[in-house]
Amino acid sequence: MRKNLVIIAVVAAAAYLIGVESAKSRGKDYEDLRHQLERLWTSPEARKSRKRLAKSVRKSVKDRRQQLRRLAN
Repeated sequence: MRKNLVIIAVVAAAAYLIGVESAKSRGKDYEDLRHQLERLWTSPEARKSRKRLAKSVRKSVKDRRQQLRRLAN
């Protein structure tokens, strides 16, 4: 278990460093990227999309539960 956590931590750190370096090479700072992500997350279209996705996932989970109950009986 500890070995898996170490591997995940190393991969996450490497991905972060690669992302930071690629952003720098394109001439963008980390703060610019953070602001873009924040703006995307708070946009009304993104909120609507997340709500629609959550609603469809809830419906899908409900349908799967009903199917499993029918199979169990």
